[in-house]
Amino acid sequence: MVVIARLCSLIILLALGACVTTPVPGYKHTYKQTPKHTYQKSSRQKKAVIRYVRPHDTLYSIGNMFDVDYKLIAKRNHIPYPYNVYVGQRLYINRTAPKTDDPTAVKIRRLAFTKKSTSKKHARKQVKKKVTTHKKVAHHKKKAHSYSGKLRWPIKPVVTSKFGRRGSRMHDGIDIGAKEGTPIHAAAGGEVVYSDSRLSGYGKLIIIRHGKNLFTAYGHNQRNLVKKGAKVKAGDVIARVGHTGRATGPHLHFEVRQGSTPVNPIAYLPRR
Repeated sequence: MVVIARLCSLIILLALGACVTTPVPGYKHTYKQTPKHTYQKSSRQKKAVIRYVRPHDTLYSIGNMFDVDYKLIAKRNHIPYPYNVYVGQRLYINRTAPKTDDPTAVKIRRLAFTKKSTSKKHARKQVKKKVTTHKKVAHHKKKAHSYSGKLRWPIKPVVTSKFGRRGSRMHDGIDIGAKEGTPIHAAAGGEVVYSDSRLSGYGKLIIIRHGKNLFTAYGHNQRNLVKKGAKVKAGDVIARVGHTGRATGPHLHFEVRQGSTPVNPIAYLPRR
């Protein structure tokens, strides 16, 4: 009986030992995890993050908002030092902005260059002025530039196409629907710096300079009623609505630009 009891105890001990695994010295078991699915798209597939500059925005504050270095935003949007931004300006945050030399921008840059070259004496006088002693604000922390005072609607505001991306192209202004021949009014007082039909796509076009750096453009006109060099007041009739150039029907293509930079006209016009 004692022998049988010892045999039973031995069998039980062997069975228990089979249920226990003894680790091999120097061997570490690793469990291979299945990689998680990543849904991050490539830079080409990412949806563009766009910020339209608002009053009191600075390039620095926009960078903080999106956790992106302000210099990188400037680089992506082809903004040179001293990093001026304008109310209504379109900024690409997570990708490089498409660089297009549209004919209006080229024309305005030429006009600005001509203006600078003819005012060198004035510039020299400005340099001689006394420098103020107050603390200068860092360029990237300067508030967005805006026009002092609102523009007026050039015609009755019936916007048919907004500022921004339109299909695969950028729409640098707004389209305002109206009947053929409707009078177009100057959005503000200024000087007519262009009145012709030589810029591709715009048909008969008028560009007015308001002050130093603000321009308004009126395209697809049936007739231009003012000539280059004319001084106009806000509300003066300058043209009539048409569909010249690349246009499918009668409407006014209206642009506002700070220098050659297109900005959203809605930011400069009274609420409808």
